[in-house]
Amino acid sequence: MRTDILDYYNFYQTPLGRMTERFVGAQLRDAWGDGANLSIAGFGYPNPYLELFNAARRRISLSPGAQGVIRWPNGADNCACLTHEYEWPLPDASLDRVLLIHGLEESSAPEKLLREIWRVLADDGLLIVVASHRRGLWSMIDTTPLAAGRPYLRGQLNGLLQASMFRAREKSAALFFPPVRMNLLLRAAPSWERAGARIWPSLSGVIMIEAEKDMMAPVGLVRQRGVRDLKPAIAAPRPATRAGRVRSQ
Repeated sequence: MRTDILDYYNFYQTPLGRMTERFVGAQLRDAWGDGANLSIAGFGYPNPYLELFNAARRRISLSPGAQGVIRWPNGADNCACLTHEYEWPLPDASLDRVLLIHGLEESSAPEKLLREIWRVLADDGLLIVVASHRRGLWSMIDTTPLAAGRPYLRGQLNGLLQASMFRAREKSAALFFPPVRMNLLLRAAPSWERAGARIWPSLSGVIMIEAEKDMMAPVGLVRQRGVRDLKPAIAAPRPATRAGRVRSQ
């Protein structure tokens, strides 16, 4: 069972969620800049991070059916939809970049999910996977969505990518501060983040790997699929309600 879309939405409205967005987003912006002229999709709950790539030619937010979906972005044409986890409504080689965040840990078949990403990425396309780190406090303390599902060690994530026909290019990490909601401690989060990256780099809350398609892999194993119909989202929910989400039937 996947985390509800409203749990993600509500988390990112909190001070702790905004701090999470700040530090994870900084790593993503370093990797892909503002996304100028790129076609970018995110899977899982990518909405706060897709906002970073405001110069992209196209941005799409894809949510797994069991999670639900909300309209995104606010104040513009909707670019969010529900999709089957392993059958995205996109043609082969149609994306320049894919961001997988809050999407891998609760996948029932992570290799199939990554193979679907391989299918929709252009030959020179790039994937960034952001996954909860098994050694970090964030995967152990059940106060944030990062504690849901299966966390990964860096070696496990790298092995999964290799098995799914990806080759790792760059590695990074974030969230070295503890997942606490006390404002006093949150004010010290930037200092924790800087110190943690230097002193205990193996204890981050999330690990990130940027990967490229391995074009030497047996591409015949990737089965072409028909493009599925999109299911549109509705308006973003009010944090205090449980209404306003769409799920696949």
